[in-house]
Amino acid sequence: MHPDLLSNCVTPIGFIDQTVLSQGITHGSFCDLFAGTTAVGRHFKRSGFQVVSNDLMHYSFVFGKAYLENNAIPQFTNLGLHFSKKASSLFPADTEILEQVLSYLNALPAEQGFVYEHYSDGGSAGRMFFSQANAGKIDAIRTQIQRWREAEKIIESEYYILLAALLEAVPSISNTSGTYAAYLKFWEARSQKPLLLPIPPLLPSSLDHSVYQCDAAKLITELNSDVIYLDPPYNSRQYATNYHILETVARDDKPAIYGKTGLRPYQEEKSDFCNKDKALNALHQIVSQAHCRLFLLSYNSEGIMPHEAICEIIAGYGRLQVKENSYRRYRSDSDHEKRQYKPEKAVVERLYALRMN
Repeated sequence: MHPDLLSNCVTPIGFIDQTVLSQGITHGSFCDLFAGTTAVGRHFKRSGFQVVSNDLMHYSFVFGKAYLENNAIPQFTNLGLHFSKKASSLFPADTEILEQVLSYLNALPAEQGFVYEHYSDGGSAGRMFFSQANAGKIDAIRTQIQRWREAEKIIESEYYILLAALLEAVPSISNTSGTYAAYLKFWEARSQKPLLLPIPPLLPSSLDHSVYQCDAAKLITELNSDVIYLDPPYNSRQYATNYHILETVARDDKPAIYGKTGLRPYQEEKSDFCNKDKALNALHQIVSQAHCRLFLLSYNSEGIMPHEAICEIIAGYGRLQVKENSYRRYRSDSDHEKRQYKPEKAVVERLYALRMN
């Protein structure tokens, strides 16, 4: 079977949204098996879908608990802080208490904890992921959130909301080119800005949403969704190494790190989609057990699974369309004055849309 090839020029989420609507699916359940930052799940929650979110990474689980499973603005009734009654001029009145809790955390004095010691130039390894000031702030805020949770001064949803705010703030002051596989050897301007927790983008909903942290191939056997979306790793670089610092901040487990960049052990989080000898079999295992009206796979032209092989595997399970969109490879530091700019090759992002038999 040859898929229908369609061209498009929209955002990645627009890709998905247009495709779902074109299939006449306007509500129901949407499952994201490799959720990452949960951006796709959040979009479909806003659109009125009941969302199932899954990822092996704990930082993704935190985002899912805060943004998807949680449906309300936290009130922190057990915290015991004295809140002013005047609503902020910067945020809506219903987030006033949340804003003040975040302001309290933002004002904490820095501590020389795990992040400071291992991921700032003030530590023994001299790693330049964060300035000393920002690394110390990460340590202080993470420690305080954990203290509140262990003392039962915040409930589970409040814990994940505060932790999500910290995880949202960390990339904005990281001295990296986009991931944590390496740090820059010079201090980029954004890394010198002070860390400030933002108001996390909480989403109200009347539906019950679910968040998992397990192997996608096992979870899919238990699902029956209107839409199943798969956005697996494209290359041999494991997500666990690309985002290891976010994972450590999320878990607060002070792991036995190793190597130049202070990697955490990540054996359990390895994905078969990062192995060219296993990736196609992993895809077949998932699509063959998918129970849904629409199966979506997002993949790009630089991936280790060849386009024709992907089509051959999944086209037998229904009617396949492939949408394409070209864009320049992203580099957050490409315009820095110390880096010579070189035009990047275009990358083709493909969305495989399979209407199941």
